[in-house]
Amino acid sequence: MKINPYIFRNYDIRAKVPEDLDAAKAEAIGRAYGTFLRKRNIPVAVVGHDCRLSGPEFSQAYINGLVETGINVINIGMVMTQMAYCAQYYFKTRGGTMITASHNPANYNGFKMAVNYSETTLPDDVKEIKNTVETENFFAPREKGKIIQEDIKEKYAEDLLGRIKLSKKFKIIADFRHGTPGVFAPDILRRAGNEVIERRSDPDGSFPAGTPDPTDEKFMRELGREVVKAKADLGLAFDGDGDRVGIVDEQGNISWNDILVAIFAQEILEKTPGAKIVFNTLSSQIVPWVIKKNGGVPIMWLVGHSFIKEKIASSGAAFGGELSGHFFFKDGFYGHDDGVYAALRLLKYLEEKNKTLSEICESFPKYISSPEIKIGCPDDKKVEVIRTLAEKFKQDFPGGKITDARDIPGNDGARIDFEDGMMIFRYSQNGPYITVRFEAKDEEAYNKRKKYAREILEAYSEMIWQDELCVNLDALR
Repeated sequence: MKINPYIFRNYDIRAKVPEDLDAAKAEAIGRAYGTFLRKRNIPVAVVGHDCRLSGPEFSQAYINGLVETGINVINIGMVMTQMAYCAQYYFKTRGGTMITASHNPANYNGFKMAVNYSETTLPDDVKEIKNTVETENFFAPREKGKIIQEDIKEKYAEDLLGRIKLSKKFKIIADFRHGTPGVFAPDILRRAGNEVIERRSDPDGSFPAGTPDPTDEKFMRELGREVVKAKADLGLAFDGDGDRVGIVDEQGNISWNDILVAIFAQEILEKTPGAKIVFNTLSSQIVPWVIKKNGGVPIMWLVGHSFIKEKIASSGAAFGGELSGHFFFKDGFYGHDDGVYAALRLLKYLEEKNKTLSEICESFPKYISSPEIKIGCPDDKKVEVIRTLAEKFKQDFPGGKITDARDIPGNDGARIDFEDGMMIFRYSQNGPYITVRFEAKDEEAYNKRKKYAREILEAYSEMIWQDELCVNLDALR
């Protein structure tokens, strides 16, 4: 089948609908993943989808592809991504797919495909599936698979509520921007004993209020205003498929998710001294500082949920997290990303410490940090743009500590650490855009880094400054 090769990302599939993905292609991808499973003697797969408008059609087509290869399918319908992981454990199968495009805009969809419990595809796995789609070398069974319908909602809720029990009642503003978690998260948070004020919890896959993305500063600042107005204890912002969460404190201030990585690292290290903690290259210098201060071992690694999960497993780390809001707990949990579990875990820590979120952060070093800034750049140009940009970047700052492909395999960009902050340029693994982030300890240095980032990016005609994938461009002005 002829298909845009760029929709096959390093760890999942993301594509524009209908330009690069339709029902026929979804069925072919289902047949390819079914072939992938048959080679690994995995006869059963769980399939779920989020609330995107194309979700039901693609789910049906994808399931048709799976059964054509003899895979038995457990269709769990519209769910959050972590509920698909939960279903794998409950139904005891290493096979599973979540049909979602996570934080991409409404006109995207895609596939997160499991290779094991809580583990998703890595680059070689995606290449194998891509090759099977292109060659149409699908497994031909003696008989087709069967489909059963199951509802995992209550099993998932019981699992989370059995792990974390709160004594304190928190007042929470939860904003979903019409994403899938609005169907499930409020009930769980209330059953945990909290007062929950919902915002935009009705699912609408057209995302009329904007993409549910907790890295979007406008989304988070809006939530912060609502927290202050309601005198709430904190605000929660969920992404479209529920595996990520963002936080604002009781004063309405944004706690970017690398700060949450630091908080969770501190919580874990208080109970497990010497533990390894994995974080991605977009994270603030606060993260390794907190890990070291609390006796842990910091491990910086590639951006991307599959890469972080794989590194946690291979290093034996107790926890890992990303600026995007993916948090992976291995102590008392499965190790996959779950925005609702992360929210409950944070509430439990605040209860144990009897402190507000802002009070927890008071002991951390103070930095001025930009959000993650995303600028459009075509898939066939972004790698070369970052390659040449990174070389100039490293030449311009010879005194900084460089982290690039020499330290972390993947070659998706370069980070430079200074005595008073950091700066990073990289290309996205799951969309046609480039990301940049910077921080400093004082405003003068911060503004210099901001000016440098803006000017070096403006020098590239390949950059698309008005694109649906652009996020937080105001932070460069």
